Amino acid sequence: MTERAKTFVKEVLDGGLGVHIGGRPAAGEGTAVDLINPATGGLIGTLPGASADQVDEAVRTARASFSEGTWAQDDAGRAETLRRLADTVHAHADDIAYLDAIEAGKVFHLSAAEDVEDVVANLRYFADLADHHEGRQLQGPSGWGWVRGVPIGVVGVVLPWNFPIAMLGWKVAPALAAGNAMVLKPSEDSVLSALFFAELAREAGVPDGIVNVLAGDGESVGQALGRHDDVDMLTFTGSGEVGRLFLTYSAESNLKRVSLELGGRAAYIVDSEHTKDAGGTAGDIIGAAFGNAGQNCTATSRIVYVGDEEGYRSFVDTLTDEALAFSVGDPMSDSAAMGPVINAEARDRIVTWVDQAVEAGATVLARQPDLPEGDGYWVAPTLLESVPEGTELSTGEVFGPVAQVLRVDSREEAVQLVNGEPYGLASTVWCEDLATAKWWTDQVKVGTLALNGYSEGTVATPFGGLRQSGFWGRDNGPEALDGYRELMTVWVSAP
Repeated sequence: MTERAKTFVKEVLDGGLGVHIGGRPAAGEGTAVDLINPATGGLIGTLPGASADQVDEAVRTARASFSEGTWAQDDAGRAETLRRLADTVHAHADDIAYLDAIEAGKVFHLSAAEDVEDVVANLRYFADLADHHEGRQLQGPSGWGWVRGVPIGVVGVVLPWNFPIAMLGWKVAPALAAGNAMVLKPSEDSVLSALFFAELAREAGVPDGIVNVLAGDGESVGQALGRHDDVDMLTFTGSGEVGRLFLTYSAESNLKRVSLELGGRAAYIVDSEHTKDAGGTAGDIIGAAFGNAGQNCTATSRIVYVGDEEGYRSFVDTLTDEALAFSVGDPMSDSAAMGPVINAEARDRIVTWVDQAVEAGATVLARQPDLPEGDGYWVAPTLLESVPEGTELSTGEVFGPVAQVLRVDSREEAVQLVNGEPYGLASTVWCEDLATAKWWTDQVKVGTLALNGYSEGTVATPFGGLRQSGFWGRDNGPEALDGYRELMTVWVSAP
């Protein structure tokens, strides 16, 4: 089922094909990128990334395809192409999942069923929107007119490594549906599925030059896209530190539009007064905390129990059992629920944060004692309580399979834990009373609030954060499509 993917990897590595410009793979001419399998720590191969000249070539090619072709004007044709692309991606779900498994540690069976199918859903959803876009009609004593959305032009995309193909879908589907051309830079930790996607796009009939992919690091390729005067928009998912750099690059170049999704520190709140079986929520909570090895901007990093000490202790016991049962293993295994973290740097940072918290007085509630053998980047799913203030774990985004458990006496205290910090991306509340659930939705200030079960919404719901979790724009939903368009007013004066 994955033979094409394996052949693709060999061809890419043998040819040094780190770029895909104008519908054709080509050898990179820039800084080499080492492709590492995080499950083993072994080298898959080395791939030369794009040079500065190749960044210029990709942007120039995207501009010519956008300006000289019919892609931006043919709404119906674009929609049909995106539907074919959705079918093509679906047909190669196992190939894509294999690439993300060997390079990013994604659990194969989950990636094929969830991440790849999310791309398929995005492409189909935005194809439908592209085919039915309507402007706003206006009229008055002085004349009449309309407001229409027009594609921005050339969109630069800088992708994260935690959901390589899924995040690509979140960016590419609405941007293409709006009629833009694109230059994508995948993370240097996960380049293969983006390069493979470019091949699938051409097979599905996306015109040459509309989807271009450049391997390379952030300091060279990412910065070059951010500073490029012929890139009209830059969209990025990743750290706040890098996001701020893109705002600087925009200010210092052509004032390109910048859309940023910058992470979070999600809470999972259990309102015990209105939860029939608090322990029964434990499986959902642990999945939200440790899924994808906790490498998710909406991963539950704080589990907040609202209630008395007796109920809390019973809840913690069940939570601990679920944590110790969460399956960690080879990403290609059918039984694994979680694979390794992305690299040695991430592993060492996560372990250091946990050790620092424990040395400062935190209590370990659960930490899996047995991890896969070998040199992979494995981190034990870990639950802590009584994490002292002032530790990295008490304020930072751990981005690993670690969560702290807290008890508070009141709902107001729980709300303050969420609202009183810089992040505001997402959180979850379990509350089975309708009126009180409404109270929670009025009080908690985040971009996505899930009730009675962890969720990020659907392809039709906008996703993004408040405060320092995001800047301008949303992924998903019709709002994402609007984000890749400029507004144009046409006004006809009355005679």
